[in-house]
Amino acid sequence: MSVGGTETLRITSAETLALLGRSLRFVWPFRRQIAVKLALTLVGLSIVLFLPWPIKILIDHVVEGLPVGSSPTPYPIYVVWFVDLLDGLTPLEIVWAVVGVCVVGIVLIGGFGGGVARDSASGGLAEGLDTATQSENQANESSSRVGGLLGLYEFRYQLRITHRINHALRTLVFGRVMSWPLVRFADASVGDAVYRTMYDTPAISRVCYDILVLPIANLFVIATVIWTTSHSFSAVPSVVVVACLAAPMVLFSTLLMTGMTRRRSLASRLAGATTTGTVEEGMSNVVAVQSLGAAGRQRDDFAGDSDQSFRRYRGYALMYILLLAIQATVGAGLVFYVFFDICAAVVEGRMSAGDFSVVYAYFVQLVGNVSGLGAMWFNLQNNVVGMRRVYEVADSAVDADRQGDRAVASPVGQVRVDRATYRYPDGTEAVRDASFEGRVGEIVALVGATGAGKSTLAYLVAGFVQPADGAILYDGVDARDIRVDDLRKQVAFVFQETFVFDDTAAANIRMGNPDATDDEVVAAARTAGALDFIEALPDGFQTRLGRAGSRLSVGQKQRLAIARGLVRSTPVLVLDEPTAALDPETENALVEALKAERSRRLLIVIAHRLSTIRASDRICFLDDGRVIEMGSHDELMAKPDGAYRRFVDLQVGAAA
Repeated sequence: MSVGGTETLRITSAETLALLGRSLRFVWPFRRQIAVKLALTLVGLSIVLFLPWPIKILIDHVVEGLPVGSSPTPYPIYVVWFVDLLDGLTPLEIVWAVVGVCVVGIVLIGGFGGGVARDSASGGLAEGLDTATQSENQANESSSRVGGLLGLYEFRYQLRITHRINHALRTLVFGRVMSWPLVRFADASVGDAVYRTMYDTPAISRVCYDILVLPIANLFVIATVIWTTSHSFSAVPSVVVVACLAAPMVLFSTLLMTGMTRRRSLASRLAGATTTGTVEEGMSNVVAVQSLGAAGRQRDDFAGDSDQSFRRYRGYALMYILLLAIQATVGAGLVFYVFFDICAAVVEGRMSAGDFSVVYAYFVQLVGNVSGLGAMWFNLQNNVVGMRRVYEVADSAVDADRQGDRAVASPVGQVRVDRATYRYPDGTEAVRDASFEGRVGEIVALVGATGAGKSTLAYLVAGFVQPADGAILYDGVDARDIRVDDLRKQVAFVFQETFVFDDTAAANIRMGNPDATDDEVVAAARTAGALDFIEALPDGFQTRLGRAGSRLSVGQKQRLAIARGLVRSTPVLVLDEPTAALDPETENALVEALKAERSRRLLIVIAHRLSTIRASDRICFLDDGRVIEMGSHDELMAKPDGAYRRFVDLQVGAAA
């Protein structure tokens, strides 16, 4: 499935396991930190499992007055050492010893008896009833099953790990999106890419902890409880039997729900991505929306998408509620069943009164941790869906995948397009068998009617797209053999559509070359005709330009974009309609500046205005994707029936 395409709602169990394995490989570099997190969890759980026994000691040997060591049920080995320390103490001394142990336990873990089956997400951060806000909280996933000093340290330690893992994955996904071929953005929703980067990537947190920490911790508690009941409470066989049956009973109930859970989770994420896309498109085109009086329609579209997102999430949440109901029913039934046998055993003397508190404390732990194992597989279905969407981006094709590994040691001096053909994915040919060449020191103009293939041909030169046939040669080397980073160092591209960032004027120009000096920035602005209006801004080059350059006119944005291309100092500079938004006086000044600039560059200019075209050394006239005429302005005008001459006559006639 390609990003931005139709996404299947079916994820098989085999694919689920493969995605989990890949996620574990991703977090493997953080294995030492995760191991420390697991160790802290096990230490806390060990204290929780120990603390019910001092209560039993208090009831049996202080309240009931039984001699120390004479309990009808044997103490487990991890408690015997403490009981031995109490041998020979008076009841009051036993009370103080138990109080001392409990105080230490409370300081370390904050209490006991409330062990949860699953770590609470994000430390209790507020979240909405949709996948986006809940997923965003997972980026801050941190918790502890205990409180106190140990719980505080564990919480903060896990938070640091979570941030590192999410930062690594988000950076990977964002870098992949930023390296997509330009044509990819024509097919993929930007909102969907944002959703995957921001709201799907945090799924790695739960995948990591639910596989590497949660099951080990839960199994540790379950194994301890089962062993303890078998060793200490064998006088009540039902306790042992129920303890052994609880796990498979709860786990089986969750396996029946996994397929439907995955489908509903994916539907929720797709609806959230659609809502994000609606927000992105509406805000990006807010000027057009307001000018056309379409704000109401945009609001209605968003309301519909948002409502769909919440409804899809509620469909997933319904499965979770159903799971909790099943687990609560099973757990309550088991506890209720055991209650009568324990009471009978206490009355008959096969168990002490203190055993009652231990058994119930342990059964709360058992049911909670067994339910946690069941919830783990359930919750993994939701997070696996997020990880599949993340890996679709990670596996998507980028420019570097299409390029070779050949380095370019020095600036190129010649670019040659050799019988290049480019086809869209549907098979339509945008450029057919096109050839031309240019050298540093020349201006080459690509001219033709709208839709003739000029921009696509320029994209081929810059390496944004690859020819299906033919080649683009840099000093005789096929561009497909050159590393993408080296190729970008050879070509700067100034698009007809200007892109201005919410930053200072200087930072916007330096986007083309972060290492450019102040003098180089000023020189580029002067050549592009942008120096005067930049210096007139309140803070000059340090003035922030607002969202999408809202403080600038269209013509000023275009000149700023040209300055950004000029400051890169690449040997090839491609300009797509550089004078389209300029007044005649500014256009003439820019054309003259470009003539001077060509002494150190090859300038490839896509142009419609005759003043720009005439300044070129060579004109390539395109029609229907083919270069049908090539020469200087005078040479092409000398052809009475030439296509370029007809184009010029139409331009002159339209101007008249």
